[in-house]
Amino acid sequence: MEQIDLTPSPQLLEALGDIPYKPWQCLAELIDNSFDDFLSDPDPDPKEARSVSITLPKATSVDPQVTVIDNGRGMGLEMLQSALRAGYSGKRRYGSLGLFGMGFNIATARLGNLTEVRTTRAGDESWLVVEIDLRRLARNDSYAAPLRREPKKDPTAHGTEVTVRRLRDDIAEELRRPQRHAAIRRELGRVYSYLLRAEGSVPGLPNGAAAGRGFQLKVNDKSVSPRLPCVWDHTRSVTREGREIPAVLTLDTELTPALACMDCGHWHRADLNLDRCAECESEDLQVRERRIHGWIGVQRYLDETDFGIDFLRNGRKIRLNDRSLFSWEHPETGALVPEYPVDIPATQGRIVGEIHLDHVPVGYQKLDFNRESREWRTAVAQLRGDGPMRARKAKDLGYGENQSPLGLIFKGYQENRPGARCLIPGNGDKAIHDSARTWGKNFHTGMAEYISDEVWFRHVVAHDEEHGNGTGKASGRRRPASGPPTSLGARLGLGPLPSTAPTGAKKDDEAQPDPDPVETETEEQRFDRYRRGARKLLDLAGEVSLPGRLGRRQVTVYETAHPLRDDRDRDAPSLARLGAGNSLEVYVYGDHAVFRQFGRDPRDYALMEIAQTLQATEPDGPKATTIAADVTQQFPGQRVTDSALRDRIETLLDHVRRRMRLQARTDESVGWWTALPDSCQLQAERAAGRADSALDWREAIKTGKFVDHLDASGVAALIRAAPGRFLDGSVFSTTWASWSDADTKERQVAQVTRPFEILHEFMVEQGRKSRLELSLARITLDMLDVIITRLE
Repeated sequence: MEQIDLTPSPQLLEALGDIPYKPWQCLAELIDNSFDDFLSDPDPDPKEARSVSITLPKATSVDPQVTVIDNGRGMGLEMLQSALRAGYSGKRRYGSLGLFGMGFNIATARLGNLTEVRTTRAGDESWLVVEIDLRRLARNDSYAAPLRREPKKDPTAHGTEVTVRRLRDDIAEELRRPQRHAAIRRELGRVYSYLLRAEGSVPGLPNGAAAGRGFQLKVNDKSVSPRLPCVWDHTRSVTREGREIPAVLTLDTELTPALACMDCGHWHRADLNLDRCAECESEDLQVRERRIHGWIGVQRYLDETDFGIDFLRNGRKIRLNDRSLFSWEHPETGALVPEYPVDIPATQGRIVGEIHLDHVPVGYQKLDFNRESREWRTAVAQLRGDGPMRARKAKDLGYGENQSPLGLIFKGYQENRPGARCLIPGNGDKAIHDSARTWGKNFHTGMAEYISDEVWFRHVVAHDEEHGNGTGKASGRRRPASGPPTSLGARLGLGPLPSTAPTGAKKDDEAQPDPDPVETETEEQRFDRYRRGARKLLDLAGEVSLPGRLGRRQVTVYETAHPLRDDRDRDAPSLARLGAGNSLEVYVYGDHAVFRQFGRDPRDYALMEIAQTLQATEPDGPKATTIAADVTQQFPGQRVTDSALRDRIETLLDHVRRRMRLQARTDESVGWWTALPDSCQLQAERAAGRADSALDWREAIKTGKFVDHLDASGVAALIRAAPGRFLDGSVFSTTWASWSDADTKERQVAQVTRPFEILHEFMVEQGRKSRLELSLARITLDMLDVIITRLE
């Protein structure tokens, strides 16, 4: 039979360099090969630390190059020849970090055109040295690469060295910058956190969950430090509905072993007794375990970006701060329903975790798992359950209580109220999120005082004490009291409180008079002043992603009460400021004449500021108005459609009803119910029957749980019936009790109830809405957003 030669052209190797790998990804591919060798070594020398050392070019380098050296076992000739062949993998599909051949080829071709590999094993007489010159291979139309042997002085030496020269211009320019070296160390410290840390080295985690490998990694002689999670100690907990929920849940689920194809990665049932893969017909099949293990817990501080779950494969983190499990996917429509964060501030979260999914296939760039695979879907079901985590939503859709690991953590820690009930530090008046984040930064820099969670916990206890809520408790570790129990903090043995901000730092959370700006005010002080007391526009918060050089920006918009001045000291209705990394802050002065006198929406000006800032990075790109249109469409909260507004109304009602029920007392609940109009009572009872047919309705009336089923009209009626329980900051910031005039009091109540009546009319009217009706609903929601007191 005639055959044709399909050996690829050597130019293929050079073309691999066009694959969009970032420099840290290229280095990670080479690190993977070294760590794979460490992981597979059955008899490592306990006296020798397993290490990888990377050398990047300096700013003054004339001939810039990249070198990666490890002290692994090294390779013999046959293994070296196979490992360098394009597309070859001496590593199996499961049980290793990467595919040596293709990953090595892509990484080195992306970095430069000339690669030298030196390797030797203990006991070998010489180093094996291979030079891969991509340009020469292409000219000669041959894959043949010269091999030479170099004598070695120490017969016990072992390891592999990879040196890449003739770097690509863009790579060389980037790697010469010292700040990029620091950024690469940080990224590698996050990706290899588990493999770099020693066993038991994570404060707060039990030893089993904190166990690492203790590998060493250096970049230009500076150690890469693993970025450790800053979590509450696993002995801390909160109580919900009589159940104690720890701050850290460990999990280890053994799935049924299956038959894995070691070439393509396809899984088969182990009982099928196959002799070849059903997908690629490979005969290399092995029965392997499938296991989901790790932990899910609660961070000591809230953050807008620094939260989410890290997913690992064989110790390397594939997904960092992944928040996909925080949304529930409707099984029929496929729609994603965001569930966390749900409490205010709605853009900030603190649920974190590390989950190992060694059996789930990943993409070739190792940036994500195959989310269409059965293995990923099974993992999702194990981690977050089939139904919604929000109890009311689950009931409405016919699901039982979500008892998954993520569901339990969500149940215990979804709210952000200060004090022991939610493990949130406070100052007796409100949560001190800014201070908690500052302490988190101190933790990550290794400051000894902040390694344990004691500083955070002292302010949890202090808040309850100052707030007059000394009966609240977090059932974490306790210290024996030394001396008379004169205060709750003393009874718990927590000692004196440190300052809520480090020496010299601003104390954002303290109530201070707002001084007038002085001539010596720095830019940082000016923007701190703008932020003080500002309201975040949560429907304009999140990541904006645009093509080309416009890139990605993490946007936060503040409506400030302070007049804004631009960099030339001119009055401005709005300002934009680029922050650290890819952050973008936008400020709008809500009392500016253009908003107060001409009815313009501050959000529109914020969107134009975002667009103008992005356009400045690419002056020849799209018009600012075109960018503004693209940006607007990336914020779902800006949609003014009937369905979008209904969703927003339901979310607001859920929050308000939950807050109102927290104010219910057994001796008042029946009176509240009796005060409602018959139509509101009938609507609530019917809604409850649809949501939970097993609900004891009489008991719900006694306990105040009937509030969960009121519509907007019922909420308004209940506020009228008991304004003293819901106004004055309890649920709404509108004042009531301090007024003596009856008409004034009634007007205060009406300012809260009229918006709910408008929303009720919107919800019951099923016909097509006019543009003005839609706008009225949106403005009404904005009004309520301002007066609802948030649990921070």
